[in-house]
Amino acid sequence: MEECEALCNRLAIMVNGQFVCMGGNQYLKKRFGQGFTVMIKLGIINDDKDLIDVKNAMQLIFRKDCELKDEHKGLLHYRILNTRMPWKVLFTMMERLKVTIPAVEDYTISETTLEQVFLAFAKSQKDNV
Repeated sequence: MEECEALCNRLAIMVNGQFVCMGGNQYLKKRFGQGFTVMIKLGIINDDKDLIDVKNAMQLIFRKDCELKDEHKGLLHYRILNTRMPWKVLFTMMERLKVTIPAVEDYTISETTLEQVFLAFAKSQKDNV
């Protein structure tokens, strides 16, 4: 997908032999993207309480707009569904979380990638085997 973003100014995605979308990179990400991705790296966790505190805080901060996608070895992968939330607000909330809960070592925030858009369409592909 990196090559597509670098070389193409318009893309088309097919699902089950039918074109489902076509447009520029930014258009596809904005139209079919699913909010923001937040990755939280946890430091040393003394017990499960630290992990539960982080999860509860994320739900409290983002309410229904927050979805835990994956959890693996001290790395939490969240999807924030509110696409209208300004970047400044996202970073302010995450900085407060980092200060409030010592288990949070670092975090990253990114918009939906073109690859994530493509994979979302690929999941809807019917198996014709």
